[in-house]
Amino acid sequence: MKKIIFSLILLFLAVEYLYAFQVQEEKPDYTTLLFVRHAERAEDGTRNPPISEEGQKRAVNLFHEIDDNFDVVAIYSTAYKRTQMTATPTADSLGLEITEYGFDDLENFLSGLILEYSGKAVLIVGHSNTTPRLINMVLGREEFEQLQEHDYGDLFIVRSLEYGMGSVEVGKF
Repeated sequence: MKKIIFSLILLFLAVEYLYAFQVQEEKPDYTTLLFVRHAERAEDGTRNPPISEEGQKRAVNLFHEIDDNFDVVAIYSTAYKRTQMTATPTADSLGLEITEYGFDDLENFLSGLILEYSGKAVLIVGHSNTTPRLINMVLGREEFEQLQEHDYGDLFIVRSLEYGMGSVEVGKF
């Protein structure tokens, strides 16, 4: 009798384990979008300045923060020198190309990223006004305002299963 009860308990536990594993396997993967503002810019009197020495150090820090915590498979940046230079250490170290994005159809851009990179992480480098806007679009709510001129080093980690619905954490780099 004890053997029968013990066998039934083992069978019950096995069924529960397999059910839990199956439910976990069927759960869809969210996309992790890593939004950053470009690193500190050098003041060279132009409309398209590079990043400063301090910004170059921060760009390297970005790579280390990302490499230690995320499996980035794609990098997007605007066409400006400062965003490109911020993304370059990460792209070079991971062997990835930097893909430029514009502002013509942001909803399709963001929803496309979420669908294409499901279960993966993507780095998106922008500006003080565009980064919060993009984050808010993915979240589906107005949570972030334009960054201040001196705001550098924020890493916005947005996880989303679909455009307009997501969660966010803010880290540093």
